[in-house]
Amino acid sequence: MPRRPAAPFRRVAIVGMGLIGGSIGLAVRRSLRGARVVGIDRDEVLRKARARGALHEGTTSLAKGLAGADLVVLALPVGAILRVLPQVARCLSPGAVLTDVGSTKAVIDSSARRLGLEARFVGGHPMAGSERSGIAHADGRLFTGAPWVLCPARGAAGRRRRSGPAGASPAKAVRRLSALVTRLGARPALLDPRAHDVIVARLSHLPQLVSVALTNAACRGAARRFLHLSGPALRQMCRLADSPPGIWNGILKSNRGAAARALDDVIRELARLRAALRTGAAAHFRRASRARARLTTAVRDGSPLG
Repeated sequence: MPRRPAAPFRRVAIVGMGLIGGSIGLAVRRSLRGARVVGIDRDEVLRKARARGALHEGTTSLAKGLAGADLVVLALPVGAILRVLPQVARCLSPGAVLTDVGSTKAVIDSSARRLGLEARFVGGHPMAGSERSGIAHADGRLFTGAPWVLCPARGAAGRRRRSGPAGASPAKAVRRLSALVTRLGARPALLDPRAHDVIVARLSHLPQLVSVALTNAACRGAARRFLHLSGPALRQMCRLADSPPGIWNGILKSNRGAAARALDDVIRELARLRAALRTGAAAHFRRASRARARLTTAVRDGSPLG
């Protein structure tokens, strides 16, 4: 029987054991034999994470949790990542790789570069999740088949020969993280941090915003008395409106320009649909059907369309 390749990391410190951090812990424990998971969070969260089997060790101390870790994952909201980065930079072990799972990348990338972490930091964004939050909803198979975007620090690609502590380099960090993501069942994809933010404003932020607007519009006025008559279409499209508002407020503030442009496009599409109510909207439906077919094909094949 062929031997499994060695784990790309031996000691994984996860700062924030919520839905994503807890799911990473569960996935690492399931997929990487011999790797140890250290969770860093509040005592109450750590007790639940331990009960779920998402960690081997837990601590409330960032310095203790990061000691000896060869991978540090910041599984926090964007604002919290920016606040904790300076302390993380001081506590990283020599040669450790640093990544995050924040929903926007450019502001985090800029902060990491200001702290001199470009040889060791690779931004990350697993394109998987839920409208629910917390360790109670963590799932070790959450990332199976999902894209996991990796964003090396801007400019790092042009400095591949430049090494950080203990020979750390951007290319090596990307290789190790890609191997980890693959072992967790996800599909790694490389993007520039700014390009990532433009793209996810449409692929991730826009569905969230449209769901919020749709829910607010559909569930007011006379319809409030008859919500019990709603069918599955409305319930499915309103699902994302239950997402954590504090987390999404931080995401949108960190990517407001791209999110605003994406919303502007939706507003223009709605205006065209409104105008078509008089003349006929069939052409809009046909165009949307073709676009959805392209979406389905791209997701099925796991690669960009030509």
